[in-house]
Amino acid sequence: MSTEHNGKKKHKKRKNGHWKLVILIALLLAIIVIPAIRLMTRSIKLELNGDPEVVVEVGTYYEELGAKAEYGHTGFSLFRNQPLAVRISGGVDTTKIGEYKVAYKTSHGSKSKEITRTVRVADTQKPEITLKTKEDYYTPIGQAYEEEGFEAIDAYDGDITDRVVRDEPGDGTVRYTVRDSAGNEAVVVRDIPYDDRTVPEITLDGSLELVIDYDSEYMEPGYHATDDVDGDITSKVVVTTAPGEKKNQTIYTYTVKDEHGNAATASRTVLRMDPDLPTLMLEGDETITLEGGVWYKEPGFIATDKKDGDLAESVKVEGEVEYWHVGTYTLNYSVKDSDGNVATAQRTVVVKARELPEPVDPGPMTIYLTFDDGPSQYTQQLLDVLAKYDVKATFFVTHNHKEADDMIKAEHAAGHTVAIHTYTHDYSKIYKSEKAYFDDMNRMGDIIEGLIGERPAIIRFPGGSSNHVSKNYADGIMTKLTQDMNEMGILYYDWNVDSRDASGDSPKNSTDWWDPLVNNVISGIKNRSKNGRFSVVLQHDVKKFSVAAVEDIIKWGLENGYTFKALDLTTPTTGGVHQGVWN
Repeated sequence: MSTEHNGKKKHKKRKNGHWKLVILIALLLAIIVIPAIRLMTRSIKLELNGDPEVVVEVGTYYEELGAKAEYGHTGFSLFRNQPLAVRISGGVDTTKIGEYKVAYKTSHGSKSKEITRTVRVADTQKPEITLKTKEDYYTPIGQAYEEEGFEAIDAYDGDITDRVVRDEPGDGTVRYTVRDSAGNEAVVVRDIPYDDRTVPEITLDGSLELVIDYDSEYMEPGYHATDDVDGDITSKVVVTTAPGEKKNQTIYTYTVKDEHGNAATASRTVLRMDPDLPTLMLEGDETITLEGGVWYKEPGFIATDKKDGDLAESVKVEGEVEYWHVGTYTLNYSVKDSDGNVATAQRTVVVKARELPEPVDPGPMTIYLTFDDGPSQYTQQLLDVLAKYDVKATFFVTHNHKEADDMIKAEHAAGHTVAIHTYTHDYSKIYKSEKAYFDDMNRMGDIIEGLIGERPAIIRFPGGSSNHVSKNYADGIMTKLTQDMNEMGILYYDWNVDSRDASGDSPKNSTDWWDPLVNNVISGIKNRSKNGRFSVVLQHDVKKFSVAAVEDIIKWGLENGYTFKALDLTTPTTGGVHQGVWN
């Protein structure tokens, strides 16, 4: 091998050794220098998740997004960065408006880093205005709107209804404005519900029921129509006609509508009739007052028709006067002619109680002689005895004897009291009802009034108020009749001394004398006087023996200091004068 060749070979070896050295040095630098440089350039990286400034609605939930941190080279590195833990401090109260800071901090070795996030809790939500409405509510046209109500609620401030500003701009709306404490404003506009639902009013002139002659032309009495919005709308009234339910009857219908379609109607009935209507006139007063159970006598009426003549027999009277009870009664009279025309009238009958004076106690030394069932053929004899001693007595009269009229006048002329004992004295007739009794009583009252000019207000029930026989004809009739007398102010007297001249042991015929009678009377009077009571003696002037005993009774009474009187309206009805009622 030549020297040149060996030299080249040696040079080549040196050259390869040089590059090996360079590579070795480079490797050393990579192992030593580069880590040192990398260590010198590493740092902490801390970043927020989400925005650094967050707005949270008050009252909602704040969601913490956190932050991420790592430790590593800021540039290119063959080495992986190291994640770091992040500590969060600071709170957010979402119930209160304000600005809150949330801090995020991390560290590695002696190095640390901190950043913050700003959280602003704010009220950005507008209040809510709720308008209240009433069902089927409306404002009449031309009238002011009456507020139906409203409410304003804010999510943060709560009820802020009192802050609402209400304005009516005059354009048919109401504007409601409210601001919350954060300045959020809400506006709501209500359209005022204007409407016209009031129907017009039609007024018809004249009567709603007109009667005109068959041959006459109907002349409209007139009408008027008004509306609360449109004013006078008489010109819009439409008049139509239709047959009525009755013959010759026409119904006139008046209809009108306002501008808003509200309709009103009215009607008038026109009846074409025979002009010769009947005439019904009441005789006597339209209001009649009865006193003390005096019966009602119809004064009469006059009913005529030009075509039919006298229609009095066709008059119908509806209603009844219970003249034995206090009250006001109405009688309705009507008459119809052959054409169906009806005339009516009405009478009022007032039944009132008789006004009586206060009773006066006559004392125990007073004797009232009373005589029933007369007058009779013995009454004049009795009047003579009474006149002889100037004694006054009471006669409860009937009309069963031919001497009745003359004797009643004689009794009254002599100063005695004429009272009623009924007309017939027939139990089966008078005690069958209240009306039957009062009719009989008033029949006798009419006779007495016609004879002496006065109507008695004193009566005695046949058999007395305690009789049992009346039960055969009407149960409870005596209870009703006694109550009626008290209600009417009519005095009824029984007796507290019985001569027993009508008893079963008295003579069957009218003999001149009966010894027990005087003793019965005197004994009864003594007992009454002893008990401080006056005496009402019962006798019958239809019995001769009873009349014959009267003089002895009078003598005894006068000799023993008694006074004889006739019953009058001041005589009390106490002390046994009213007996117990058994029916």
